[in-house]
Amino acid sequence: MKKKGLFFSFLLFIFCSFNLLAENFPQKAGKIEDFIPKGWKSIIVKKGDLNKDKIDDVVLLIQKNDPKNFRNAESGYMYMPIENANFNPIIVLVLLKDKDSQYNLVAKNEKGFFPSEGKAHEEVLETIPDSDSITIKNNTLRIYTFFEGIRASASSTNYVFRYQNNRFELIGLEIINSGTNGDDLEFNTYSINFSTKKLIKTKETDKLGSDEKSKIEKKEKTININKNYILENMTEKTANEILEKYGN
Repeated sequence: MKKKGLFFSFLLFIFCSFNLLAENFPQKAGKIEDFIPKGWKSIIVKKGDLNKDKIDDVVLLIQKNDPKNFRNAESGYMYMPIENANFNPIIVLVLLKDKDSQYNLVAKNEKGFFPSEGKAHEEVLETIPDSDSITIKNNTLRIYTFFEGIRASASSTNYVFRYQNNRFELIGLEIINSGTNGDDLEFNTYSINFSTKKLIKTKETDKLGSDEKSKIEKKEKTININKNYILENMTEKTANEILEKYGN
């Protein structure tokens, strides 16, 4: 009985710890500021119509503002360290504004979809370069992430989400990887349309130091997409997982 009591006490401790880490957000509020918890700050606010009601909605990125989460960011990939890098987590909130001028929380991502400056550096991850990386166009949410490596290597990802089935579903994904291969500079682009279930792969090759015309190879295929990717469940690794599953 004593062991069982200790076990349940341990479970209660774990449960309470997670609750302490989690942030509580209102489901509805009259001001954007009401969705920013104490100890957090707004880093990006984008407005536009996301649900075709001709009312501007809001995409809000907030970041914890804890001085304890600043430290030097090291990297095992030959990149220079960043002094006093920000390791505070980032949360994405999507607020739909109704006809009564109330903001309704309809989507929340706190799974590290946008890694902090420090984490992105140490783990070699893409992140949002600036506020222009998030846009609202044609009633869709568009997100751009980027990472610049060494030796002309880089990667970028464009995400397109649409509000359907009462959630933000990923309907488009474009991943671009570039780098050198011997005397060649290669750009590999993977474009996935989740509505038509089509993948277009484009490989562009340029000879370094040459005026030769780029060599372009293009392939298209139908893919069997058997799951929906939604904004709330996205992580910093989801795009690569999709590429590994459907890109070959």
